[in-house]
Amino acid sequence: MNPPKDAAGCPALRNYDPFESSHLADPYPLWSEAQEHAPFYAEKAGFWVVTRYADVLQVTRDTKTFSSRESLNFKPVPAELRPRLPHGFPQAYPSLINTDPPEHARIRKIANRTLTPRYVEKMLPSIERIANRLIDAFVDDGRADIVSRFAVPLPVTIIADFLGVPASDQDTFQRWSDDAFLMANPTLDDETFFACATSMAELNEYLGARIAERREAPRDDLLSRLIHETDDESRLSNEEIISTTAQLLIGGNVTTSDLLGNILIVLLSDLDRLRYAQDHPDRLTNIIEEVLRYKSSIRGLFRHTTRDVEVGGALIPAGATVWVVFGAANHDRTVFPEPSKFDPERDNLTSHIAFGRGTHFCIGAPLARAEARVALRLLLDRLPNLRLVEGQKMSYPPSPISAGVDELLITWGA
Repeated sequence: MNPPKDAAGCPALRNYDPFESSHLADPYPLWSEAQEHAPFYAEKAGFWVVTRYADVLQVTRDTKTFSSRESLNFKPVPAELRPRLPHGFPQAYPSLINTDPPEHARIRKIANRTLTPRYVEKMLPSIERIANRLIDAFVDDGRADIVSRFAVPLPVTIIADFLGVPASDQDTFQRWSDDAFLMANPTLDDETFFACATSMAELNEYLGARIAERREAPRDDLLSRLIHETDDESRLSNEEIISTTAQLLIGGNVTTSDLLGNILIVLLSDLDRLRYAQDHPDRLTNIIEEVLRYKSSIRGLFRHTTRDVEVGGALIPAGATVWVVFGAANHDRTVFPEPSKFDPERDNLTSHIAFGRGTHFCIGAPLARAEARVALRLLLDRLPNLRLVEGQKMSYPPSPISAGVDELLITWGA
């Protein structure tokens, strides 16, 4: 298939490779160029790319035309693991991210009862306790990889607590979460994929056993609520509970980890931004919202077309894979003037699409925002003279979804 006529005139788009290392590190110049053209077909990647704000809204709002059913594409389950994964990988069972209405609405109705603003508010002391405990472990070192020491363990520990996972199992939960996300890497070799698939079999069995326990003896945790806060019409199957739980674990972990790393990159790479954050503790919410726009934690997600459809002047055929690039839409200059300028005083701060829009708006957004507020406040308070380690080269995973740095070295003190 050829790209649309106007995109064909742009050499950078004709050979667009979303997994090229320089693009992973800084995709915004090319995304800005893409917004001068219609959505286009990326031959190397094998999917259509939608970057304009208005076009992204069109796609996210039209769930009949742009289906989420095949949004998670994994290799087949290895033959040796099929007895342990008879329904496929747990994060790919029908759930929030990979269903369309009305099936999606039934599952979301139950999940919405678990992550209410009131419940997130109730979790704030626990979030602060976990964050302080993590900082305690490295505060005297004067230097740390903040990704591995803080940004990754904070959300996964919080989610594990939320699920009712005992502390003794949380390191294993971390590994399962990492392996689940790694499976989306299209360049993964067979040996690594098998190791990740084995982790998914372990996760599936673990959650299945915990669900059986909660059916007999409910607790005050997510699994119990997914099982018992239902009626006959909306009751979730075991597979739906496992998938919803797995997706909350994976999405709630990686998205928030990436957000925390991106906040520090944005603030520590510019002294004026850091001083603004230090001098305006009452504006931390604004800072986080602008980071979500300026350096989005999620690059984009996938949809599949159910019919021929026109988007922004391009005719996308039925059966096409469409990459909906939230990060690009958040730099659309028709919506955000001077998009490359970091401005926490913008009038339309919350107009960004970092958490998606419409039916599939991220259910964990309130929790991610709460974790980010607590984490940023504590890091600024407890790590004086915070700064980036000079000379480090930042690398990013070859993912069309994650936009978080692999490692981030920071230092503090005199």
